[in-house]
Amino acid sequence: MSELQRFIAGLVCLNLGDKIAMSSETAWGKLPIDLQEQFYERAEREARRLTTVIRDLRSKVELARNKLEPYVRRLEFKASGDFSIAAVDGSFSPRPAETIGARFTVYSAGFVMVKGGEIVKEGFYSGGVRHDQAHSRDFSSAVLHVQGSYLERRAALEALKEDPDLLLLDGSFLGFAYSLFRVRRIVPVPQWIVDTARETLEATEKLLDSGKCAGVVKRGRSRAIGGWLSIEEGGKSPLTDCLDKQILHYLMKPPSILNYRELLKQPGLQRAYSRVSELLGRGGLSPKDAFEQAMKWVVESLTKALDVSGETALRLESRINRVQIKVSAENPPFELEVPVESEDKVLSVLFSSVDNFNMATGLPLAIDLVDESVTLPAEFTREFVREVEARIVDSYDGDPEEVKGFFAAMNPQKEF
Repeated sequence: MSELQRFIAGLVCLNLGDKIAMSSETAWGKLPIDLQEQFYERAEREARRLTTVIRDLRSKVELARNKLEPYVRRLEFKASGDFSIAAVDGSFSPRPAETIGARFTVYSAGFVMVKGGEIVKEGFYSGGVRHDQAHSRDFSSAVLHVQGSYLERRAALEALKEDPDLLLLDGSFLGFAYSLFRVRRIVPVPQWIVDTARETLEATEKLLDSGKCAGVVKRGRSRAIGGWLSIEEGGKSPLTDCLDKQILHYLMKPPSILNYRELLKQPGLQRAYSRVSELLGRGGLSPKDAFEQAMKWVVESLTKALDVSGETALRLESRINRVQIKVSAENPPFELEVPVESEDKVLSVLFSSVDNFNMATGLPLAIDLVDESVTLPAEFTREFVREVEARIVDSYDGDPEEVKGFFAAMNPQKEF
């Protein structure tokens, strides 16, 4: 383990230790005694219930083991050169500042580039969103996700100028479009948001065309395995309710991968098969009918989110493949999105050395580094808004109480 890996592993353990200490010293102790006892009882009931769930999951996985294991491939870490790996991530303050006059959220993006166990380049960028309180939270969420993704793409293009051997995005290439699709079904969005999403897509295609980019999906919720098994078996599989990473955590021995292109016979179908699992869970459809509906939904989600043609949507989906990667026995696999045309090159660089991974988290080391660098503290938005308020007070030629009223908290109880 390199010195940089030890440093990151220490940060992870320190953060986890701090959270546990805070939980044990303040969270339970702040509750009334009656509530403490009730929650202890709830914890015991939940533990008993989940014990059964865990046993059931293991038995379901064992039933499918023979069908899945042929698609799990063991890999070896190589020692084939000293490659440079850059990673890009973004962050937004998890608690927007809710004032009477406006809703504020700030966000950031940045990149780091690692070579030989050292950070050799980095760059950071900031952004902010302000909306009238008349807008819904769904609207604010859509704007934040699109603008935050656009800033990340800008950071990624800047990182490409440094000529890394591999550039890792934290998240899916098209994740911003999927989020926008969900919001556009609920609330109307102005054209400038769609225009920004299209600019984000243009930047994303430049990254795909570079031949050296991949997306690390840490919290992937794919359920493609259950959908695939259902179609193979002609009936709903008991694994449709299980995340792929739950299933593969039992089956994969590190280091190994499962390639969705091999499992599903062509790239770009992971979302469709995940949708099959979702549709079968609702009942009333055969696996074949669910697959037909899922394929239509995959295309529709992109066409409606970005106002592009069905042909464009199919082209985008078909050029991106996903693989599940497990490098640490203690951690579940993570999902890696790779452009089909550069898949071999990406995996070759990523697995060129064990030092490219942080075994404490099971993730690429550069991803952990950039996450630590760009993450905004929970309270930062409130401090940012107070700085804005102070600067207005210094320059405003009207009654200072008018400024104070504009920045009054919507719910003062939640400010502390």
